[in-house]
Amino acid sequence: MSTYKSADSKPILSNEVASLFDIGDGITYFELHSKLNIIQDNTLEIIDSALDEVETNYSGMVLGTEEDHFSVGLNLILLLERAQSKNWDAISHTLRNLQMVCSRLRYSKVPVVAATVGMALGGGCELVFGTDAVQADTNSKLGLVELRVGLIPGGGGTTEMAYRCLEGNYTNTSLQQQLSSLWLCFDTIRQAKVSENYEDAQKLGFLHENDQNTSQRNNLLHDAKQFVNSLCKNGYTPSKPRKIYVLGKEGINHINSQIQQLRQEGTINDYEQTLAEKLAYVFCGGMLSEPQFANEQHLLDLEHDVFLSLCGESNTHALIESTLNKGKS
Repeated sequence: MSTYKSADSKPILSNEVASLFDIGDGITYFELHSKLNIIQDNTLEIIDSALDEVETNYSGMVLGTEEDHFSVGLNLILLLERAQSKNWDAISHTLRNLQMVCSRLRYSKVPVVAATVGMALGGGCELVFGTDAVQADTNSKLGLVELRVGLIPGGGGTTEMAYRCLEGNYTNTSLQQQLSSLWLCFDTIRQAKVSENYEDAQKLGFLHENDQNTSQRNNLLHDAKQFVNSLCKNGYTPSKPRKIYVLGKEGINHINSQIQQLRQEGTINDYEQTLAEKLAYVFCGGMLSEPQFANEQHLLDLEHDVFLSLCGESNTHALIESTLNKGKS
């Protein structure tokens, strides 16, 4: 079987939003195939099941799509309905499942490569973060855009960017240099920046230096399969749970002073200031008394709790409604 599934290919697993295919050489292709690949509970359930299957019977997996966009993130219509009806348990369940799936991708026993195309936003970007590596279409647009709708990245995105921000940058650098790096990375999320292309995604920290790109869309899945094969042949070793270096109160105070200046200049409004301050709290690992290493789960719990609290805010409801209305026009 070629890298692309043929017309008569039978999926190993399938539901209405995604399918898992055997594409030969011990490699599988997990294909997202719903409109805009919006992430729903059944999306997360089948990814979880697919990982069970792949870890047991295969050597690796490509995570991709043949649609125009990799994924634009969580189902905002459903999220708003649940928030307005105060169905906190349902929101929490989805968020915890997204965190779990992203963690399963990250610590999978076999290599997983994301083949990104079009937009990978919000939860879609968080899925990409969970994979071992990325084969990106040159024009891939990645971004954590949650602050546009009154939320923060809650599926592991804030935690991952906090990790990437100071990764390897805490032994031979001064606190001032660390704070400078912290603000640049934080501000990327605060402004909900989206990359213009592959190179821009690397500059913004959404892609690593060893992630690869494909200039011809028709070659994307083939290249992603070869990437998985190379990881297998080079002796793939699953990732181990990480400690994340965070700056605690030092970082929060530094970021908040910058935010207050933006508010005084009129660059942001009151609610944008509130959102930024809540993001800073998570991004720095909470009010820790000094810079230190924190367990990954500590940051994930902070993400979850702040995301859930923001779902109860009327300003957030209004921002989600405005975004959905723009999408209709």
